[in-house]
Amino acid sequence: MLNGSRNGHDPNRARIALAIVELVGESGLDAVDAQEICRRADVSRAHFDRCFADLEDCFLSLHDEVAAEFWERLGPAAAATAGWHDRIWAAGWAMMRFLHEDPARARFLLVAVNGAGTEGLQRRDRIVQRVADLLEEGPRRHGKAGRRSRATAEIAAGATYRMLLTKVEAGAVDRREEFLPELIYVAVMPYLDSQAAEDQLAVQPLH
Repeated sequence: MLNGSRNGHDPNRARIALAIVELVGESGLDAVDAQEICRRADVSRAHFDRCFADLEDCFLSLHDEVAAEFWERLGPAAAATAGWHDRIWAAGWAMMRFLHEDPARARFLLVAVNGAGTEGLQRRDRIVQRVADLLEEGPRRHGKAGRRSRATAEIAAGATYRMLLTKVEAGAVDRREEFLPELIYVAVMPYLDSQAAEDQLAVQPLH
């Protein structure tokens, strides 16, 4: 969870971060304002204004921090394994652990950003592109990049994101439902035929 470490260990800013994540998770971004965040965080409006230009700046800045934490989990997990199959599964397990740790943070990262205007949609697209990078890396490392275009990775990443969004919105993360095999299938299907994609699910690496 956000702890203010990226911004000088400011405990008040950390409380603001926790408050907006909780409130957005409870009510959605449209129902939240700066005053309510300040009340939940038990900080003054003056301190909020010192930290952020406005509510949009607060949301976008903290979304960037949550996204950075997300990739700090997935990147090293994938890099620590060899082979495309194991890399995808390792990243998937890291993602599931991150989302399960804090369902409100999961909704903040994947759901609320879609209602944050143009800047929010740009951040959503960055997530999709990073997923595409991860999916594309395996074939490229194994000399198969020419067989699939960048568009293949982007299509797979977009489908993966949409599935995650649906699951998080439905509360599957809150209930600790296990949908990783289904997600892996969606991610690898554009690269493989349906039987090969199913075969990927039959060999789950230890995690």
